[in-house]
Order: sequence, then structure tokens, then C-alpha cells
Amino acid sequence: MPLYRNILKQAWKITWTNKYLWFFGIFAALLGNGGEYEILLRGITGETGPAVLPAWSTVAATGLFSRQAFANLGLLMRENTLSLVMLLVLGLIILALAGFLIWLTVVSQIALVNNSACATGRKRCDFKGGVETGIKKFWAVLGLNITYKIAIFLTFLIVGLPLILGASHANAWAGNLLYIIAFTIFMALILAISFIIKYSIAYNVLKGERFCDSLKAGWKLFKKNWLVSLEMAFILFFINFIIGLGLVVVVFILALPFVFSALLLYKLISLAAFWIVAFLAFLVLLAVVVLVGAALAAFQISSWTSLFLELVNRGGISKIVRLASGWMKD
Repeated sequence: MPLYRNILKQAWKITWTNKYLWFFGIFAALLGNGGEYEILLRGITGETGPAVLPAWSTVAATGLFSRQAFANLGLLMRENTLSLVMLLVLGLIILALAGFLIWLTVVSQIALVNNSACATGRKRCDFKGGVETGIKKFWAVLGLNITYKIAIFLTFLIVGLPLILGASHANAWAGNLLYIIAFTIFMALILAISFIIKYSIAYNVLKGERFCDSLKAGWKLFKKNWLVSLEMAFILFFINFIIGLGLVVVVFILALPFVFSALLLYKLISLAAFWIVAFLAFLVLLAVVVLVGAALAAFQISSWTSLFLELVNRGGISKIVRLASGWMKD
């Protein structure tokens, strides 16, 4: 039985025939088009550190929390209260917008899981229903996403960082060996956490499991189907890679006419005409990138949702196991 082929065909059909899902995909993509793809990409490029939490060193480098910054704030409070109030109001507005963006991102993720599952079961689902489900399940899924981020960070601190630091103080041969061990363990654990959280979200949204129960159920489903999960991740990673390359080519092809037009207008008319064409080019290319990213996010979440339903309802056998079974019979 072609497990992955059927799932991918179904996910593509759902994504293409329900284009309103692309709206949810725009914001769900802000979570990253699947943490495991970022992990695999970082593994290929040799980066081991966690990218799931903001780099504290980068924030600290701005001097935002330095003694001088607080001294300047106190001085501003004494000498220009109005400016301080305006600064605080601006900060609150930024926090409110950030909070709304987080809410919209999580609601979009939930809506994609819920509505792709409805489409898989040939049930009627719409934009409003997806949003309502997203609002209902928001806190639990937000908690699962935060759990994912914290788990990756702690895994790096507990497993990866000590081994990497040990490798830096060892001789060349031993250091390389320790780095390979750290890299392998870290990658394996992070991928496992990614799959568990993915299944936990599906359990919470589609099966109505509570927060802790969904984590337990997600762990059990992953433990039973870890090889299937890994194969699915590599297949989708390959699709991501191919689409990414294709997008680069498309953007380059689309950019060429704008470049020539802008240069021609600059020579014949004025610099203002050049910048108008450049701005239009930016808008067109941005629209293409956003649309492809939104569709890709919807497709990926639909793929994982379809796989989840398949594993829960009928179970699945990995391609490696099926090939091995076929060779043994021969």
C-alpha cells in the first residue's frame, strides 16, 4: 500500500481545492514550516545550536538591559515625563500587536489541522469553523508550542552543550568524535520532540484530549510509529528543498523583466520612474513568495494531519520495513 503517496496526493488536493487554507498558511508559516525541516537543514549546514528561542547574546548586545540603559530611563522619567509616557504607550502597542500576531498564528495552525482533517473525511468545513476551533483550542495548543520550544532549549543545554564544550577542550580526534556524538543525540531527540508535539496537537484538536493526555497520546503514537514519522519528515524535507529551489528560479525569472524595465526607465525618463518599477517588482515578488509559503505551510500541515489520521485509524508500516519484508520473501 503506497502510504506516503496517498497521503501526499490527498494533502495536495485539499490544499489546492480549499485555497482559503492559504490564509491560515500565511500565519502558520511563522511557526516555521515544520520544526523538523529547520532541524534537518541546520544539520546539513552543520549548525547545532537551538534556533527556537531568541538568542540572548544578540539581545544583550543591544544594551537594552544594561545599567546605562536603566540610568537613561530614570533620567528621562525625571526630565521628560511626556516622552516617557509616549514611549511606554508605543511599547504597549507593540506588545499588543505581537500578542495578536501570536494569537493569529496559533489559531491558524489549529484551523489548518481541523479543516484539513474535515476535508480528509469529506466533511463540510469552512473558514469560520476553522477560526472557531482555533479560538476554542488556543490555550492548549499555545501551551504545546511553548512546551516544544522549552523542550528543545533544555535538550540543547542538557545534552548538546556539555558534549560540544567537552569537544572544544579535547584533542582533535576525540573532539571530532564528541561533536559527532553530540550532533547525533541532539538531532535525534529534537526530531522526536517535534513529532511528539505534532501528534499531541492533532490529538488535542481532533480527538479532544486534554493537555497532558494529548502529550501522553502523542508520545505513544510516536513510539509506535517513529520510523514512519522519520520517513515522512525526510519526504517533506525533500519536497521543501525542491520547491525552495524552484521558487528561487521563478523569482529570478520574474525579476529580470523588472530589472531591464527599471534600468530603461532610468535612462529614458528619471530616477523616480526607476524606483516606481523597483517598488512594483518588490511587491510582485513578495506576493509570489508569500503565496508559495502559505500554500506550502497548508500542504505540510495537511500532510501531517492525514498521516496522523491514518496511523490512528488504520496504522501504518514504514517503507523500509515493507522493502525489507519484500526482500526476505524473495
